[in-house]
Amino acid sequence: MLTAAVDAYLAGRRAAGFQLTDPEGILRDVARFAAAKGEAFVRARTVLEWVRAKDGTALRRCVRLRTVVHWARFLQAEDERHEVPPPDAFGRQRPRRRPPVLFTPQDVHALVRDTRALGPEGSLQPLVYSTLFGLLASTGLRISEALNLRTEDVTPEGLVVRHTKFGKSRLLPVHDTTRDALAFYLGRRCQEAGTCAFVFLSMKGRKLHPTTVRNVFRRVVRSRGIAGPDEQPRPRLHDLRFYFANQVLTNGPDDHHGISRHMVALTTYLGHRDVRNSYWYLEATPKLLAKIAERCEDFVNGGHP
Repeated sequence: MLTAAVDAYLAGRRAAGFQLTDPEGILRDVARFAAAKGEAFVRARTVLEWVRAKDGTALRRCVRLRTVVHWARFLQAEDERHEVPPPDAFGRQRPRRRPPVLFTPQDVHALVRDTRALGPEGSLQPLVYSTLFGLLASTGLRISEALNLRTEDVTPEGLVVRHTKFGKSRLLPVHDTTRDALAFYLGRRCQEAGTCAFVFLSMKGRKLHPTTVRNVFRRVVRSRGIAGPDEQPRPRLHDLRFYFANQVLTNGPDDHHGISRHMVALTTYLGHRDVRNSYWYLEATPKLLAKIAERCEDFVNGGHP
């Protein structure tokens, strides 16, 4: 019964555009734990016992409990026999935003250049990864969006990014240099790769896996000395998305209305539902702070903010 309750909850939320990969694993695990005890309804005591039995940090315990609490509230609305566990049973841990590593244009150029020198010699793989990393930095695509691209999604008008986060699709115009790099890569790919429909392929001619891409990325950035294996924070693939967003705003218009229009365009380009989500990707850099200082000075002197 609880397994069916998990299915119904996930189906309802996914219909609203949520992906819920992590919550699904959590809820199916707790449902199996309760079923092993012969329970057909959510029991607060059982949930707390399950959380205590799991490994992980204090934050992870709170994430598990909070996920089950949301599910239990959903179920209790239709059947009061379900119990809602106390949401603060393990404290009030809140996720901390991990600061990104802010790449410079020189870092990105070096990253792409060094990736082209990877092995195996004579294989397509160095071109696969150098093109992929360059695409992420020049478009701000999520890694899942880039790896889901199919050859027919690369069009003269831009990239067709289908069924992404929140179930939306969008068309991304790309710079001429990006278009040329993709065209060069696809020319080689179509000659040397098999019939797989995806743009970025593994050595076996299959769709690349995100874990494989992240491993290659870490290997290259460590060789660049951007961060050693024991340093924090370590560069992440997602930091290329931060790089793109910062470059767009730093090199964007200087006037008030131009900035507003640029921010809305960036929100659409990144695939966000709300402009507030895009501010998450804006980090302080000397050039960006200088622009902010100039706008504040203009405002103080009677100009537009």
